[in-house]
Amino acid sequence: MNTNKGLEIFKKIGLSVIFPLLMFVVMLIITGTNEKCYVNGKLIFLSGDMVQQVFLNASMTICVALAIWIQLKNGRFDFSGGATMILTAIVAGHIGYDTRNPWLALIIAVVLAVVLSMFTATVYILGRIPIIICTIGMTLFYESLTYLVFGGQGIRVFYSTVETSVFGRLPGIFLPAGLAILAFVVFTYFTAAGRKGKILSNNQRAGVNIGINEKKNVFTTYIFSGIILGFAAIIYVSQHEVGPQSGLATSGIMFSYIVPVFMGTFIGLASCDVVGIAIAAIGMEIMNYGLNCLNLGAGGWQQIILGIFVLGFYSFSAQTDKIQALFARMKAGKAKA
Repeated sequence: MNTNKGLEIFKKIGLSVIFPLLMFVVMLIITGTNEKCYVNGKLIFLSGDMVQQVFLNASMTICVALAIWIQLKNGRFDFSGGATMILTAIVAGHIGYDTRNPWLALIIAVVLAVVLSMFTATVYILGRIPIIICTIGMTLFYESLTYLVFGGQGIRVFYSTVETSVFGRLPGIFLPAGLAILAFVVFTYFTAAGRKGKILSNNQRAGVNIGINEKKNVFTTYIFSGIILGFAAIIYVSQHEVGPQSGLATSGIMFSYIVPVFMGTFIGLASCDVVGIAIAAIGMEIMNYGLNCLNLGAGGWQQIILGIFVLGFYSFSAQTDKIQALFARMKAGKAKA
């Protein structure tokens, strides 16, 4: 019994890590056969910088992806998440820089993101309008505020100051990323809203009819998504200049992190969604680092390669039922033999 349980755990671990390992091998082969990827005879892809960059970028990706998924798994897509993150980053960044206190900036980021998220939830509940229309309207509102706070200058010095940007570098970045994962786990497994969210995502009307309090679910979900967005904001402002936004530009920021969400939910079938998203984020950042070594890390070629890869991944994942059925038939055939 214990042996079978151990084999099952080992199988889940293997299925979970196969994606980043496969991505590493593929990019190693591609970069290894390209002369442009060598400096003084050494392969750039295998430099010590690779691990650092992968974890730095993956930490940010994980936070935003979890904020997206926590709403999606409850049947909602929050377009205002990016605007919430940017507005929070500007305010927390200014306060943190003025006081030279990154810990205060972290606390302000989480508190403000929760407040803004709760305001969005309140407008959605009281307005009784579709979530898409509500969150697009809130996105435009929060974006307009980025032009009003602190003179509309954004925050451009927080990330470049060693004293304040500790949560954008190793090892400090692991704190907000780890706390974001913890918040997601607490919501998913230790709150009623998290456990009942799957019912609402499949059929919101049926969930309400069987007694699920949708309003309570919305507020609880937005509290935790706000916490996660607060951690994402402190990482973002610790790594980038943050300027005022307009024209739903912040939605583009959110969409740029959405691929690991869908890939992660598939990879997570072998374990759980939070592990799948983390693994997907690491795998995608390994690919992005390899593309950077090939000088394809930005612009149209990156988008073309990413699009082809995502299409291929989704095409493969769509056939998983058939693949599982084939393995089941092969296993049954061997058993008879």
